[in-house]
Amino acid sequence: MTENETARFKISIPKSFGVAFIITVCLQIVAGIVIYPSKYQPSLYHVLLPLSFIIGGLVSLKIVSHYVKTTWSTIVAHVWSPTSIGILFLSIFFYAFMLPFAEFLTSIVPTKGIPWLEEFYKQILDNFETLLDYKIAGFITVCILAPIFEEILFRGILLRGLLQKGISPILAIFLSSFLFGLAHLNPWQFLGAGLLGAVFGFVYYRTKSLWICIFLHALNNTVSFIMMLRYKSMDENVTNPNDYTSVLISFAIALFLGWSIYKITKNKVKWN
Repeated sequence: MTENETARFKISIPKSFGVAFIITVCLQIVAGIVIYPSKYQPSLYHVLLPLSFIIGGLVSLKIVSHYVKTTWSTIVAHVWSPTSIGILFLSIFFYAFMLPFAEFLTSIVPTKGIPWLEEFYKQILDNFETLLDYKIAGFITVCILAPIFEEILFRGILLRGLLQKGISPILAIFLSSFLFGLAHLNPWQFLGAGLLGAVFGFVYYRTKSLWICIFLHALNNTVSFIMMLRYKSMDENVTNPNDYTSVLISFAIALFLGWSIYKITKNKVKWN
């Protein structure tokens, strides 16, 4: 297979579900196996938490790249693709003004009133709040490793392959963000992460620059991590999801910023 062929790898809609399945299994199950010894020796958590994500991410990259018939150098090619400072700042504001709507979507899913859902939510809270006892390991994993691996996998491979297949950008971004939300394996992150995945996906579609998406993802996770450290709980929002007027105004501004990114990059990026 030539270098051009590996660079032009294509992912069909049915195949995208296979890619997402591989990523989810590796990031959840493989990582879970690596971190398992810390259940009996809690001090190992400091090392095994970031190590589990590194191993899960690398295994995922290896299997997925083979599955879609591409190479590591091809995947890395878009990571440092250059773009303008103007697009970077527009992308940051695009994310920032879309965040209230993402938190609103997350708040739609109930956390109380349904016994099994309430118990599930409590388990998720407990898992995340464990990071309060392992702040450095948590920061490295959540704010650095997760953005790098998840953006390379979901935007740099999955979305890229869909776009290179010739699938409609709207459908490709929707599908990749849907699968991104689904990979979090809980209904609260499914909606919020799914929407932010669409934001990152749109930016990648218009720029081919993964580093911007990694930066935005890291910014989002860092804000969430700081909120958790400040309030000693994950059950806090940056904005008020019940202030519907502010949410709608912010959403409208985000759409305008997205349109601005589209206009500035119009005819500059070709996928076919």
